[in-house]
Amino acid sequence: MLKELIIKDLKVFFSDRRAMVISMLVPIGIACFMAGIFGNAGKTTQSAKLPILVADQDQTELTHLIEDKLKGDPHLDVRIVDGNTARQEVKDGKSAAALILPKGFSDQAQRSGKKPEINFLSDPAQSMEVQAIRGSVMQPIVSAMVGGGQDLQMPFDFRNEMESTAHDDEGNAAAAHVFDGMAVQGLLFFSIEAAMGILRERRLGIWRRLRAAPVSPGMLFLSRILSGAIRALTILIAVLGVGALAFHLQIGSNLPGLLAVGIAASLMAAAFGMFVAALGRNEQQSRGLAIFVVLTMTMLGGAWFPSFLMPDWVQKISMIVPVKWAVDGFDAMTWRGAQASAVGTSVAVLLVFAVVFGAVAMTRFRWDGEAA
Repeated sequence: MLKELIIKDLKVFFSDRRAMVISMLVPIGIACFMAGIFGNAGKTTQSAKLPILVADQDQTELTHLIEDKLKGDPHLDVRIVDGNTARQEVKDGKSAAALILPKGFSDQAQRSGKKPEINFLSDPAQSMEVQAIRGSVMQPIVSAMVGGGQDLQMPFDFRNEMESTAHDDEGNAAAAHVFDGMAVQGLLFFSIEAAMGILRERRLGIWRRLRAAPVSPGMLFLSRILSGAIRALTILIAVLGVGALAFHLQIGSNLPGLLAVGIAASLMAAAFGMFVAALGRNEQQSRGLAIFVVLTMTMLGGAWFPSFLMPDWVQKISMIVPVKWAVDGFDAMTWRGAQASAVGTSVAVLLVFAVVFGAVAMTRFRWDGEAA
């Protein structure tokens, strides 16, 4: 009997060849994607440069030499700004770190005794990137100040500043970012399950019977998206609620902005579920492809690991991934302490994605059973 049951399951698996191939291609595709990004990490042409802001408030020959050395480093992407811009961009999370060469730096460097200080501003939510930047800027500065780069004796001191409006320290800020990213991933995985439910209902003929009811297709779609968004919002509240209780996420500091991002992200996830259901043929095939798409969007959107680890071209692609905008919006509201207006762009982009997913789903949805 055991043998017959095993053979039956194997026959079911191999009978749907497309589902079988997809189940193999999904891990292969993810592995190839990750290997393509990180496999060439040692090649300068494939590695992303670390962005660093530099504000020269001294404007002397020495500070200009430091700027030149930093610009000449192959691992750094240096942008010269003024001090106020540097502080504001780091505070808003637009940049991970900045160097400020203060007024009188060169005079202090020429005196014996106390070492001159360089202000190093950092965003506590991007601790991995900050550590990489801090390590990379040391040698160019030392090279400019002592010559040749061979004498590694530190001729200056870093004055570290956490430049953020965040309510949390560095550790809690990182935890908040993790919860934000996993909350968005949870919404998208919920959308997959919702899509599988729709495909199951279509296979059973439920959607065909609904279509026969005196209700317009648009009303049916809108009701499903709104109910899905409410369920997604419930999941979101649960995830962030645990984060608030266990890791002290500041979810109550700006409820209107947080609610706006949450509603927009939930609508996007619900519409994405309808999008998957509209394009899917059956549950077995659609689940594998949908999981691959969700995992790819989550990686590109910076929910798993810092985006600076990825090549420049991948970082540019992430701008058209809804996960990035959702994570950025939640980060701004849960720990950065930003005003509600700061998430206007994120909310707008997420709503655009929701409209696009919903429109495609509406035009491509099949009311009857599986396609031939």
